[in-house]
Amino acid sequence: MGVLLSHGARMTGIFVSMPQSIVAWLYRFAVVPLWGGVDLFFVLSGFLITGILLKTKNARNYFSNFYIRRILRIFPIYYMVLIGSLLIGNYSMRIYSALPPSTFWKISYFLYLQNWPCFWHGERAMTGLWGAYWSLAVEEQYYLLWPLAVALLSRRVLVWICIIGFAFALPLRLFLSFSYFGTDFGLAQITTSRIDGLLAGSACSIYMFETGKPIPRKLIGSLAVAGLAIMSYIAIFHTLELVGTSIWMHTVGITGYALLSTSLVALSQHHYSRVQKILTAPALRSAGKYSYGMYVYHVLVLLPLSVYVQSSNGWWTRANFISGFLFMTLELGIVFVIAKLSYDFVEQRFLRLKEYFAK
Repeated sequence: MGVLLSHGARMTGIFVSMPQSIVAWLYRFAVVPLWGGVDLFFVLSGFLITGILLKTKNARNYFSNFYIRRILRIFPIYYMVLIGSLLIGNYSMRIYSALPPSTFWKISYFLYLQNWPCFWHGERAMTGLWGAYWSLAVEEQYYLLWPLAVALLSRRVLVWICIIGFAFALPLRLFLSFSYFGTDFGLAQITTSRIDGLLAGSACSIYMFETGKPIPRKLIGSLAVAGLAIMSYIAIFHTLELVGTSIWMHTVGITGYALLSTSLVALSQHHYSRVQKILTAPALRSAGKYSYGMYVYHVLVLLPLSVYVQSSNGWWTRANFISGFLFMTLELGIVFVIAKLSYDFVEQRFLRLKEYFAK
């Protein structure tokens, strides 16, 4: 939900064009940084996937069951969108221009390798119709390699991999930033630069599997304080980066998001009644159920609507905050409906097959 709000606020440009409104200004600064929601997803994914792998490590069909169940969940609508947009792009110049510029780069999306520089041909940050899918490549590469590590290595070694990988992710981002990328967001899309959250979530899962207990509250507090300190520093001394994401947010900010996300995921396992009441709210559970489809489809909705906004005689420059907010709500409502229809009529058909690969 945070990523959708952030992308919606940036892509439509409605709130950017209302500097005279303090409410719109505050909304931008509150919503645009929510792109860090993808780091919460990485932590949650590492936590859940590692738990599944540890529980099934000794199963006879450990590899085949895991990979097939992941394929059934992720591949169908992803490839449906890729193939569908390529076909439509043959008849629509606007769609074609929103696709990756080279055939080589297009092919990389079908292999989940689109987030590596060797495919970019000088265009570093991924934009356009498939731009948000860099995070799916990070996920798939993790899904491919981490089951092998869990199967072959002891839990102690896995923990050290998590600690060392987390520790080196920020220095790697800094090195790439100063040596190759500058302020380009491409540096944060490479798997090795964005591994913080996945490894932090994995470490939490290993600890809980070993001890049978949640992460200690003192450690959760330390992670939260460290994350808040990083984000507060950026908010106070580099305020404009909250809406014009640049070097600080792309390097240190990602570490801050990973720390905060890890503390939240770890806190959820303590089952405090107030926290559980929020996390099990019907609206959040519903969003979670359809979240994958919402992520896959959201740019397909936001991009055409942003084109409409930018070409509609500048009505957005005269809009007030209320009308802009209602327009955003309409966008996200359309995304939700499409995701729900996709889940009910497409994804469910594949998800039902997962029961054959449960043991």
